[in-house]
Amino acid sequence: MANPAILPLSSTIRLVLVAVSGILISFSVSCSSVSTAGGEPQARDSMGRIHFDQAWRKLRNGSERGVNDNVQYVIRQSKGELIFKVKQGFDGTLYGKDVYDFPVRNPDYDYYTDDQYAVSLDGNFRVREATDAEWAAAAKPLHSYRFIDAWENPQFTDTGVTYNHHLYGKTGDSWGTHGALVSPNKRWIAVFSFTSPDKPRPALIPGFGGNGPGHGDLFIDIYDLASGDKVISRRAWFGDDGGGVSPSLLMGVSVWIEDRYLIVPLNSYLADCFLMILPEQ
Repeated sequence: MANPAILPLSSTIRLVLVAVSGILISFSVSCSSVSTAGGEPQARDSMGRIHFDQAWRKLRNGSERGVNDNVQYVIRQSKGELIFKVKQGFDGTLYGKDVYDFPVRNPDYDYYTDDQYAVSLDGNFRVREATDAEWAAAAKPLHSYRFIDAWENPQFTDTGVTYNHHLYGKTGDSWGTHGALVSPNKRWIAVFSFTSPDKPRPALIPGFGGNGPGHGDLFIDIYDLASGDKVISRRAWFGDDGGGVSPSLLMGVSVWIEDRYLIVPLNSYLADCFLMILPEQ
């Protein structure tokens, strides 16, 4: 088994590392042409890279405060659109859970941004500013953080991950800390792997494992859990010409919205993300 890029961290430290990375991840995406043991991929997704201008802002006592510590998207849904907002204060307690509501428990630290953006789901992925009224009226979909961690987990081998008595293969050479993410109603499983010529970098915090390679190719393989067939395969470049960023940080802030949407943030401050739309039942 290929060793994961990062040793297991406490949930809080893991998210702090996401916040301090601050490095944009460039994505180049191509349609799947992968043949699998279960046959050719059976479905094609709609996907896009989303950019939010002037995101994300919070005014308190007449001055703008940063939203940059343990942040994550909170999504609501209206007709033909997803509405994105950012909330500070994610501490890792949601890992392994499905969640509808994200209450504010400590207003001095745990708060939402003042702005929100609507993204169209018609394949054009148009972004517009949404109003407070639209946000309040929109439905609250299920967010799923059901990660399967690869570290010292016998479900993971050099070939793939075994889940529900099926083997779901990986495309890349190595696993990150978060090897897979299951959609909330167990319709899909997203398998994350990567290939990199770089060696793992030293730990940012001594005693908490390595920081993963800085550059390489990230692979997202999505399987139908009922049949075991691969339905989507994507390849994406991570890192830049500088120090790069660990692929495990990218995997750890991904989220399923219902069984339709997979969202992968592309940088720690959430100005960009990757949105994949899965087929309906």
